Amino acid sequence: MLSKLLKQHTGPLTADLVLEPGHFGLGKVPKRLMPASTVTSICGYCATGCQLKLHLDEHGRAINLSPQAGYPVNLGMACPKGWQALDPLESPDRATTPLLRNEAGEMVPVGWAEAMEAFVGRFKEIKEKHGRESVAFLSTGQIPFEEMAFLGSLFKFGMGFIHGDANTRQCMATAVTAYKQSFGFDAPPYSYADFEESDVIVLVGSNLCIAHPILWQRAMRNKRNPKIIVIDPRATETAQAATQHVNLKPKGDLALLYTLAHCIVRDGRIDPASIERTEGYEDFVTFLREYSPAAVSDRTGLSVEEIETLARTVSEPGKRVSWWWT
Repeated sequence: MLSKLLKQHTGPLTADLVLEPGHFGLGKVPKRLMPASTVTSICGYCATGCQLKLHLDEHGRAINLSPQAGYPVNLGMACPKGWQALDPLESPDRATTPLLRNEAGEMVPVGWAEAMEAFVGRFKEIKEKHGRESVAFLSTGQIPFEEMAFLGSLFKFGMGFIHGDANTRQCMATAVTAYKQSFGFDAPPYSYADFEESDVIVLVGSNLCIAHPILWQRAMRNKRNPKIIVIDPRATETAQAATQHVNLKPKGDLALLYTLAHCIVRDGRIDPASIERTEGYEDFVTFLREYSPAAVSDRTGLSVEEIETLARTVSEPGKRVSWWWT
């Protein structure tokens, strides 16, 4: 049998070895992956926002993908998560039909009509018996904005319920509130280009090279040979690859940030022009008096000298410093 296979000149294996021009700037691909067309989409695995080019067959099904060349976020690169973005389509665990629990407690496939009838009937019954406050939906933050808006409208105005939430509340919604309170606008103060232009890159609790490899790649492209400082109780892959690992105690990050601010203000390493546009600065300075390096050394697990050195590094005049977190 093996001898026969080795001498075989046709078949799926042979076909995969024959590469043909893929057009659309794709190089050469196996014939079975030749796209009839392509569309672009944003990878949904994390919030980096990498653009992918999806390769479609003549039926509109995705058969392959490639990172979009020239897109300003990922610059034609993709991490392992992006390259495997189509895997869920072929997963044996993927639900491809509605499932309804029978009297034996087993989930069995049913048609869409039966599923919708059970769904609508059950929710109507709950609403009539317990009121419109008795049901809530919990959504993911990984669906497109338009789908999220539609879900909220359908649930509130279509079905008449009022409670809905998503993981966004524990994620970016809290960050956005802090941004607005601190900076007056609801976005981070840095851009991805800062990875390539900073002299000092500070990563707070971020395992960047594993969680967001595309952004780590951008830091590696930095021609200024930046000092990369990781503030994290864990000895992560990024901490091991960094210039410096600040191994603080768990839950000591807030105290560390306050004591760094204390040192920077105390030493006059501030931007007066920026301070003039800042509300509540004097109250903040008063608040920081309790966060001297000596006062928080035990809480952070760092010596006074370690804190003072770090404060000087992140506020050195003339240096470009960017802060990142997860």
